[in-house]
Amino acid sequence: MPRGFSKQRAGPLYSLFYGGQFVLLGVQLPFFAGWLHINGFSAAEIGLITGVALIARLALGPFIAFWADHQTDERRALRIVSFVFMLGAAGLIFASGKILITAAALIVLWAFGVLLPLSDSAVLRADRNGYLHYGQTRAAGSVFFLTTTVLAGAAFTRFGIEASVWVMAAAAGFAFVVSLVLPQGAGGRGGAKPVSWREAPALLASPVFAAVLLSAGLTQGAHAVYYAFSYLRWTEIGYSDQIIGLLWATGVVAEVFVLTRARGVARRVSPAGLLALGGGAAALRWTITAMEPALWLLFLIQILHAFTFAAAYLGSVEFLDRAVPHRLVNTGMTLMSATGVGAITGVATVIAGFVWNGYGPASAYMIMAAMGVGAFVTALFIARRWDGKKIFA
Repeated sequence: MPRGFSKQRAGPLYSLFYGGQFVLLGVQLPFFAGWLHINGFSAAEIGLITGVALIARLALGPFIAFWADHQTDERRALRIVSFVFMLGAAGLIFASGKILITAAALIVLWAFGVLLPLSDSAVLRADRNGYLHYGQTRAAGSVFFLTTTVLAGAAFTRFGIEASVWVMAAAAGFAFVVSLVLPQGAGGRGGAKPVSWREAPALLASPVFAAVLLSAGLTQGAHAVYYAFSYLRWTEIGYSDQIIGLLWATGVVAEVFVLTRARGVARRVSPAGLLALGGGAAALRWTITAMEPALWLLFLIQILHAFTFAAAYLGSVEFLDRAVPHRLVNTGMTLMSATGVGAITGVATVIAGFVWNGYGPASAYMIMAAMGVGAFVTALFIARRWDGKKIFA
């Protein structure tokens, strides 16, 4: 296939590939806890499912990333993980009883957690190879997420949340189909040397990399209560699925605004600065949320998602691009997602579930605010220790 034609297709197809993943996420994050609740799961059990799936990224995520780095066709790993993603989502439709539902939920949540960093790595490489614009392509996923939260909120208000798993299965199936037609070579290494077993542990041995992993992980992990339990509390207060969908959409609009300006933002603010913005915003956002403010103020503070997600995310991505050899970006991205964001979010979700049950939503949200403070302090350490260069050759 001519390179020029592949260039024309790469951006739209990777945007659609993100689309399938983020349509599922746009249902799973706001509404899946509600579906689990009506199927007999308590807040603590929902926290365990979400947390175990995130922690499980540690078991295989880095190994899959290492294997993916050594493939001559970068699409192979994307297709295999997409297939598992689709199977897990489809399993939710047919599973009956807590054991089977738990198994299907763990598969789909784990697969998404592995698939997204692999997708991000491929798109970052495609950007460097001149096939697409990373920020705009990644923002397309956020647009799909935004549209889904608005439409799904309205639909579930009318038809019931039972339909959520059908939408999730359709979205995962779509992602798998798109993975079959992604252009070869766009997200490939371009002849660069693949990572070796000896080099991968060197990332974790770097104090600066470990600090970035911790700061990004604490900020992203501080979303644990919001992701896993906000639906339960907001429905108790009396908000409809449509209002909940609009609350989520407000945050995503702010996120998209930052991601579509990723290159300009990264030129003006250092990775450490972006991580500090994320941590500080998390401390403020979750403290106010813990106070259960009026609905108008709740909508207003959702704008802080531009910092608690997008700024922290861009900070970690920019650090990887500037500090890590290109052959290690895929492994670094997965370590960031699995060891940092995944493990910290997983542990925070499990703990938050028990705190929520025992002490109430406010206490759970204040733990998230404290995580934001930790992320901010760690970002200051990064600013002092990292000179902006590669951490090793």
